[in-house]
Amino acid sequence: MGKKKPAKGKGGFKEQLWTLLLEAVSRDNVLPLTSSCNLRCLFCSHLQNPPGVQTFSFAPLSEDWLKELIPLLDGSRKIIIGESSTRLCEGEPFTHPFFFEILKEIRRRFPRTPLQITTNGTCLTAEKVGKLASLNRPEQGAGIELIISLNSASLAQRSRIMGDPHPENVLRSLSLCRENGLSFHGSVVALPHLCGWEDLKETLYFLEEEGAMTTRVFLPGYTAYAHPSLRFAPSLWEELDTFLAGIREKIEHPLTLEPPVKKDLLAKVEGVIGSSPAREAGIKRGDLIVAVNGKKVVSGTDAFYRIQSAADPLVSINRPGRNEEVPLHAGDLAFRISKKAGRSSGLVFNADLHPRLFTEVRKAAAKGRGRPVLLLTSRVAAPLWEAAGRKGLLPEAIRISPVENLFFGGSICCAGLLTVADLRAHLEEVASGYGYPAEPLHVLVPLASFDRRGFDLCGEHYQGLDSHFPYFTFSFL
Repeated sequence: MGKKKPAKGKGGFKEQLWTLLLEAVSRDNVLPLTSSCNLRCLFCSHLQNPPGVQTFSFAPLSEDWLKELIPLLDGSRKIIIGESSTRLCEGEPFTHPFFFEILKEIRRRFPRTPLQITTNGTCLTAEKVGKLASLNRPEQGAGIELIISLNSASLAQRSRIMGDPHPENVLRSLSLCRENGLSFHGSVVALPHLCGWEDLKETLYFLEEEGAMTTRVFLPGYTAYAHPSLRFAPSLWEELDTFLAGIREKIEHPLTLEPPVKKDLLAKVEGVIGSSPAREAGIKRGDLIVAVNGKKVVSGTDAFYRIQSAADPLVSINRPGRNEEVPLHAGDLAFRISKKAGRSSGLVFNADLHPRLFTEVRKAAAKGRGRPVLLLTSRVAAPLWEAAGRKGLLPEAIRISPVENLFFGGSICCAGLLTVADLRAHLEEVASGYGYPAEPLHVLVPLASFDRRGFDLCGEHYQGLDSHFPYFTFSFL
């Protein structure tokens, strides 16, 4: 992988970078390679960060560092390259000078592990697609899947929004992937306020024609520091949801919106990948999964993981319009999905809440010893937690309290981008409104806002909440 072997520093930037790299590899099975990127997207989040955000940009990792990181990957899980993890700024992985040497080393160590690579597609020449195909082993459960950030199938629009000087190359690369047996998924940041709805529609049709397995459409996020041209009305989220519902009626491959407009925990099938075990079993988009191997599911995420982990799972469903008299928990149809344990079924769901979270919340709430319990959550996840409460999955006395992303501002509304300052401001408002400290609360705080050491994106530790609110008790989950 090259001859230069710079030493790994013991302090300062290099020490912090190394800690974050270890976290990405050990926690998420993500192998970061470089922050270098050969494009400049208008919507890039790295260009909108407020002052004070402690993110890390890094040059292509050296051979020495990679030799230490690669063995730490978990061969029993999909290995991911090119996705942002922790506070690291991830760039275009194909720009790493030793990219294919890295892939070969991963293949050597993990011959039966699937790989997922996220790319903007600019480097997918015929030669490189051929090299990827030579490392692709889907018959052994070690396939290579590409997530291609297309964003627009229009040459002019892709060049405009991504700064791509040769947008025709990525359009050609999709055909190359199909011809070489490489599976790929489409990724589209929806910008109808910049490019128009017609451009979004044509981009999704193009991905359908080229054989995308699935396509994720992302609601663009903007912060308070974004250029005015990138901002949009709050109604865009619902408008996108309605728009995509119409597109789904005209295409075959699964199409999802992230974050989803989801206010329940129903395990609704959003799509079924073509030629997948679930498609062959007869499951259809719109089906509601109610049980797996006879055990009732409590959420879409629960259904997804239970089906994926099982060999030949028996899936009970309700099919809308088939039998309205069948109780929701019973299922009026059952399908056996023929697949190996740990392999994909081909079913696509919108993400909601993992059932282990309900167990963690109940245990954490019990630590309050009778105090009123406040569950802090992001604005986007609050309806899901409220649905969990209605289903009796949470303690009766718990109160769901959505926290605004004041630090980032704009359209940001997720737990992963909350800061200690956001949580502190929210709790001060709660304390003021409820007359505390006379009646102390037990507060449950999402760990999604922090790295594994407890620091937020500004480098502030969550223990600061304890000292600021001595009349509250806290659990972090």
